[in-house]
Amino acid sequence: MTTLLRNKLKLLRNFLEAKLWHTLSYGRLKLKFPYNPRKGECVICGAKKVYTNIHHCCYNFSYKEIRLNNELALKFTYECCFNCHELSNCVRKLIHEDRDFKLKTDNPKIKKIVSLHKKFLKEREEYNKKVKKNE
Repeated sequence: MTTLLRNKLKLLRNFLEAKLWHTLSYGRLKLKFPYNPRKGECVICGAKKVYTNIHHCCYNFSYKEIRLNNELALKFTYECCFNCHELSNCVRKLIHEDRDFKLKTDNPKIKKIVSLHKKFLKEREEYNKKVKKNE
């Protein structure tokens, strides 16, 4: 087999393998899913994009738990475009520093981001209580 043909086959195999998996980052982990966890629509501004981010309102699980069950990485998350994801990261940092964070703004995007964060943090508390109870 010639080198050129071998290289083309390798390129084709890499391309096909890449299309079989959809990736998602959880902290420093890169996770693979056999299905696309994204729908392509920002829940904050409603923009339909080819590529969106999955925003984690909180990182509740250890890397060991995530490696055992990738689905846990999708808990307490929402999908958003790049611009809304940057805003969401800022809000997450503010709320992490001050759980009673209050904000006076007329910006509907920021209001929605703050309400989603508070909702998911409450869900996380309930989830953690339920899991501890079952242990």
